[in-house]
Amino acid sequence: MNAVDAVVVGLGFTGLPTALAAAGAGLRVVGVDSSADRVRALAAIRPGCGLGTVPDDAVRTALAGGRLVVRDAADGVPPAGVHVLCLPTPPNRFGGVDLGPLTSACRAVGEVLRVGDLVLVQSTCPPGTVAQSLAPVLERVSGLRAGWDFHLACAPVRIDPGNRAHGFASLPRVVGGHTRRCAQRATRFLSAMTGEVVEVATTCAAEVTKIFENTFRLVNISLVNELGALCRAYGVDVAEVLRAAGTKPFGFLRHQPSAGAGGDCVPVSARFFAGAARRRGMLSPLVDAALAVNEAQPAHTVHRLREALHSAGRSLRGARVLVLGVTYKPDTPNVRQSASVAVLEELRREAAVEYHDPYVPELTLSDGTSLTGKGSPDVRDADLVVLMTPHRAFRDLPDLGVPVYDCSSGDPRDLGPAFEAAA
Repeated sequence: MNAVDAVVVGLGFTGLPTALAAAGAGLRVVGVDSSADRVRALAAIRPGCGLGTVPDDAVRTALAGGRLVVRDAADGVPPAGVHVLCLPTPPNRFGGVDLGPLTSACRAVGEVLRVGDLVLVQSTCPPGTVAQSLAPVLERVSGLRAGWDFHLACAPVRIDPGNRAHGFASLPRVVGGHTRRCAQRATRFLSAMTGEVVEVATTCAAEVTKIFENTFRLVNISLVNELGALCRAYGVDVAEVLRAAGTKPFGFLRHQPSAGAGGDCVPVSARFFAGAARRRGMLSPLVDAALAVNEAQPAHTVHRLREALHSAGRSLRGARVLVLGVTYKPDTPNVRQSASVAVLEELRREAAVEYHDPYVPELTLSDGTSLTGKGSPDVRDADLVVLMTPHRAFRDLPDLGVPVYDCSSGDPRDLGPAFEAAA
């Protein structure tokens, strides 16, 4: 590939779909990732290399057609008309945000940035990050001015891994520019990949839009988990209440009870929301309460499991437990902020725990402990099975012969040894 139209930095859950969409729009694309293993997995089309956001065959087609090339970040970032940054922005140990990966990418892009180029930030960021933290890095390294010499814009990606009803190309995109001309340049690029682009006035407005969208979900997920507790207290079926409430044709949006919201965006964005409010001397009591409910949900789930076992004449303490599924949602390999992992860690306080997840062969816990997953749902050494993430692969499992509790809703349900009931 002699000339490059677009470079996508970060080939994970959001970067890979972006790279494929740009290649599908006829652009010559280079995808760059700091993980050499990730680059090898894509080049070899290893099963699951699409990470649940794109089919593996789509990766194969793009690479074979020559419109997409993948390379290790250690080999450098090539110059291009557009650089799209799709780096994670995980929480740091102080409760803020770790901008390290994103800042490193800006330095690498700044070294090859030319007059007229576009830098498009797709990462989820706290308000003000692009203008106050990233623009200065790009300007310092490149010697160019954002909004004058090069275009800078923010268009946080919208994607829901595993959701086949709303693909990358069908979702409207929100974009804000460092200047109006920056936004217009970004809109032209994005319009080649999606049917609708919505411009907002600034990069900060785009950042706030993204964190509000996800905070909205977190608040409602926490609310429905509180509804579940209320329904249990009154002996009411929460699913029946949700079905009935869903018949209202306006003002109601259904969310499902769970052991807690996870992933890269929903709980992280809510923390960004609360942190942004504190930095301006404001309170965000509703969001703070929703975060507290969400963070307590894994412990509540284990507490209710303990009660359910006690009622059945069993005990969690000292039991040998097999956890099925540790990702934050079904049929994706992402364990970041996973409530299932948090439940597993709670279980380890009083039980001997192993896990099986076809998407996660190895797991690192919050205390640094490394676990190797069982290669199959072998229960010969288990007293109890806890279903946390209902992957499709689990629907065809045979009778396991030991008690099975479905805890994926946060409310343990005894399925008995006949696992088919979980489907």
